[in-house]
Amino acid sequence: MARGGAAPLQARFFDLSTTAQLEALTGRPVAPGQRAALQRVLAALPVRLTPHLLELASASAAVAAQYLPDPRELDPSSRGEPVPFAGLLTTGCAAVERIYRDRCVLLPVAACPAYCRFCFRKFHRQRADAARPPAFAELDRALAYVAAHPELREVLISGGEPALDPERLGHLLRGLRRLDTVGPIRVACRALVSCPELVDDRLVELLAAHQDRPSGRLVELAVHVNHPDELTPPTDAALARLRAAGLHTYSQTVLLAGINDDAAVLARLLRGLRDRGVEIYTLYYPEPLLGSDHLRPSLARAAALKQELRRLVSGRANPRLIITTRVGKLELGVEAEEVAREADGRQVWLRTPYTLEGLRALEPRTLALPPHCRVDEGSGRLEVRYLDGAA
Repeated sequence: MARGGAAPLQARFFDLSTTAQLEALTGRPVAPGQRAALQRVLAALPVRLTPHLLELASASAAVAAQYLPDPRELDPSSRGEPVPFAGLLTTGCAAVERIYRDRCVLLPVAACPAYCRFCFRKFHRQRADAARPPAFAELDRALAYVAAHPELREVLISGGEPALDPERLGHLLRGLRRLDTVGPIRVACRALVSCPELVDDRLVELLAAHQDRPSGRLVELAVHVNHPDELTPPTDAALARLRAAGLHTYSQTVLLAGINDDAAVLARLLRGLRDRGVEIYTLYYPEPLLGSDHLRPSLARAAALKQELRRLVSGRANPRLIITTRVGKLELGVEAEEVAREADGRQVWLRTPYTLEGLRALEPRTLALPPHCRVDEGSGRLEVRYLDGAA
């Protein structure tokens, strides 16, 4: 067992590197025919679990599939990229990512209590220093960057899991609240599912202390829940603490083949979140991460599910279906228009609302087209090449 993140919280997690450890912790025997392939995954990619998740995965196949390693993660026939997307704008600061004019992402911590198998940051953690948080001097450079760009009205604090390091999270919150130009501050939180004890009274008080409700300068939590089985009593208790403190929560869910790509399952999840006071926000189409083909439904399947949800749940419980591309996010069926499909059947061209001139206005050094992009001559809009799901 290893300990990491914020020492005062004593968050426990298990870092696994062998199939023997995996069997001992989960109580699940590894099939002899899969042992060698699974060991290669454990050796190549980080696998981390928490006691809460171990208990939950033993009862829920949907949870187990999100966190337990799978030999298909290193399948040589799997398509995708180790780093599907990155911020387009040059910030000069490792703790700042930016792709839009009015908002940016700050990264105070790289580690998580547990590692989702579909996470686009999974391959980043192969580096020896991947779990090391940035120095406070680097966080100060991030705050200075935000201060120097008054057009940045909104900031998302992500990672990694910000709840793992309340000291760094608090440092950013204090710095951002000194800037009159910054309004809402959003904090991404998967710990509500993976390690709900992290969302304790201390963390809730820290978040609540940095919002100004009368002026509307809120601190909001982006709650990442993918399946109704993740709405457990400890998660409910953490959500209740956030509600009692007047903190707004909104949902982001990743659509995953074989896990939640079912309209009835999604409807149960969305109703459950709404019943707990969580604003329904986004259903993310999974990014084309290398080794995740088995978790990516097709775009057509995603669109069909969205139509079914319109029939099954209230408009207030219907999320936006979002695709993340190299030039920005697109809402499927609204902004993402498929204009062509290549001969292999997997690569599609999506027309976006973005233009090259718009990108150059944000980043003058954008002299050439971003990779895998082209310009529609009629409209001047950017079209982006995108890998459709295989499942």
